Amino acid sequence: MKIKEQAIKDMDALKPSDMLVVYDLILSLKGRVSRKAITAPSTYKKVREVLKDCKGSMSEDILRFREDRI
Repeated sequence: MKIKEQAIKDMDALKPSDMLVVYDLILSLKGRVSRKAITAPSTYKKVREVLKDCKGSMSEDILRFREDRI
């Protein structure tokens, strides 16, 4: 299997919160966004588009992630 196909397959299994991390890394590699945060309105729209088919609650994922750090 080609690396791109494998990456897409693996990304399909990610939680929405993990997908945001991957997307931020992709944009950072492309030189569009700093690694600090996604702040541009156009980027927000792109993220919403990427996440539109994701199931679950992103806020619950964030809360679980924060609990792990406490």
